[in-house]
Amino acid sequence: MSGRTNRRERLRERMPAGGLLLVTAGLLVVGAVVTWLAVTHLAYTSGLAGTSGHLEVEACTWSESGGHRYPHCHGVFRSDDGTVVDPGATIDSRLPVGSTVGLRQTASGGYERTGFGALFGWLAVSLFGLAVLVLGAAAVNVLAGARGSPRKLMLLLAGLLAAMLASALVGGVAGIVGAF
Repeated sequence: MSGRTNRRERLRERMPAGGLLLVTAGLLVVGAVVTWLAVTHLAYTSGLAGTSGHLEVEACTWSESGGHRYPHCHGVFRSDDGTVVDPGATIDSRLPVGSTVGLRQTASGGYERTGFGALFGWLAVSLFGLAVLVLGAAAVNVLAGARGSPRKLMLLLAGLLAAMLASALVGGVAGIVGAF
């Protein structure tokens, strides 16, 4: 027996099949939900969905919850084609009063920021969700009792995590540069 098989057997001994099944199901559900939410936001920030326009920031207020302060900026949203005007538009971001910010109006009437910072940020979150799904697939492999290491899944996981970190770095830098 190889050392890898022994580790698998020890894992099964320490964690009953029901526990491993629960962890596997949890990974798959969390991965699917995170990926779905992130891809939805990614579609708006990339311009594939929603109504493109600009928000003229008129005022910002702060709310408190759980000891933290959260910004809410209000103003007039105007679509680029002029068909949509929303004088009560609100976005939960800290923005300079008097500035004009590019946004996309969502199907539910909310607003998403556009630009490289938002795009790469949501790309990083979607890659994280995919990485959790791949980890769940590796757990299914262990649960099924497959022999040998799921090498291809681990390489895919490493690639997704590396791409996620690179995307988060690019998004963070773009967000900081865009803030000035």
